[in-house]
Amino acid sequence: MADLTPWRRELKSALLVNSILAQVFSAEAIEAACRALGHEWRDSFWNPTTTLVTFLFQVLSAEKTLRAAVADLLAQLAALGRRHLPSPDPAAYCQARQRLPAKVLVGLLGNVVEQMKGLPQSTLTWLGRRVWIADGTTVSMPDEPELQAAFPQPSAQKPGCGFPVARLEVLFCWATGGIVDAVIGSLHSAELPLFRKLWHHFQAGDVALCDRAYCAYVDMVRLLQRGVFGVFRLHQRRKADFRMGKRLGKDDQLVTWQRPAWVESMGISKQELEALPETLTVRLVRIVGAPKGFRSRTITVATTLLDPVETAADQIRALYRDRWQAELHLRSIKVQLGMDILRGKSVDVVTKEIIMHLVEYNLIRLMMWHAAREHGCDLHRLSFTGTLHRLRDTLASLLRARTQAEALNLLAQLLQWIAADTVPDRPNRVEPRRKKRRPKQYSLLNKPRSRYHRHGDTNAR
Repeated sequence: MADLTPWRRELKSALLVNSILAQVFSAEAIEAACRALGHEWRDSFWNPTTTLVTFLFQVLSAEKTLRAAVADLLAQLAALGRRHLPSPDPAAYCQARQRLPAKVLVGLLGNVVEQMKGLPQSTLTWLGRRVWIADGTTVSMPDEPELQAAFPQPSAQKPGCGFPVARLEVLFCWATGGIVDAVIGSLHSAELPLFRKLWHHFQAGDVALCDRAYCAYVDMVRLLQRGVFGVFRLHQRRKADFRMGKRLGKDDQLVTWQRPAWVESMGISKQELEALPETLTVRLVRIVGAPKGFRSRTITVATTLLDPVETAADQIRALYRDRWQAELHLRSIKVQLGMDILRGKSVDVVTKEIIMHLVEYNLIRLMMWHAAREHGCDLHRLSFTGTLHRLRDTLASLLRARTQAEALNLLAQLLQWIAADTVPDRPNRVEPRRKKRRPKQYSLLNKPRSRYHRHGDTNAR
């Protein structure tokens, strides 16, 4: 049997000579976290550090398969000059990934978040306030009984014809685009209860920037009691009448909302609702003249930032426009990183897949921030997809770097490439939401797959 100690030593040293990766994938920190959780492992090739690095390769690759991830890692070992390599069969890696505690991956996400929080504060605030953007999305996964029980498929789909769907509530940093935290629930979980589980990240003076689904009396009051201000699009059930209330300026008005009657869907008890104030003063700012092609030509924003001198109406309008960044970030995670359809067949593995995708996303955003700082360019003009492609191509070389100088030179070149890849500034760009390439002319699977197998006709309708 080959001696595995040199491989692990070279892998750990390769990680430690890379300034960004070393702080996240520190072998000592990973193993200490595993011991703290009571996780034990054998002295074999697939130790926690190796497993996490291979998991990183799997998430980063376009194929997303276990076999491709193991092949990538073995290719790096072969490039280091090792002849006796472990088996390319991904079964051992699959088992090691299952044994790895999910809380270790949560710790990795927290490490990257802490690095992003440590960035210069002057670039992370809006009018001296931290801004957080919350939004929800969904991810699909294989049709397995365990997953169907935890994340039931949409009720409109027939049994055996759909896939389990999980709802993901994500909290983004407005300045960096990084993910602060995320909550996983079933498709039948409402966004507001999931959003409330993220409130512990807020501090007095912060601003929550969300769409109309979050514009509820209860949440605006309870956030304000924490000292957190809200900037939301006005909910569709509320009508804005700018003839009422106190006029602050053109399309800028103060109005008073009355406490609504209790309903179970609020997510709080009747006693908790009655403990809230009977009225709430809200500022309404109207945005008119949206560019042609936008879904709404007139938008009303509701906010608890009431002082028109401290926060002008135009500043609130510009801030709400940035809420769309959450949609773009979610698209980057689901489309560019490929998290839209997961591959795990158990709740534990699916959870780990989601967390690892978020870790990878934050690593990319962190590299984009370093590139913007080093070369004096606008962070929001850098290409996420371009950064992803370059990281895929250079990560292997970064891991093979044998000296600090070699790794730093390659990292400096990587940051230069990232800074040079800017996207055009097209603020009012509109594209038709249509598909030009036609799909194959197959009928839909509207009956359980077993029904077609029993009849022996794969073309049965």
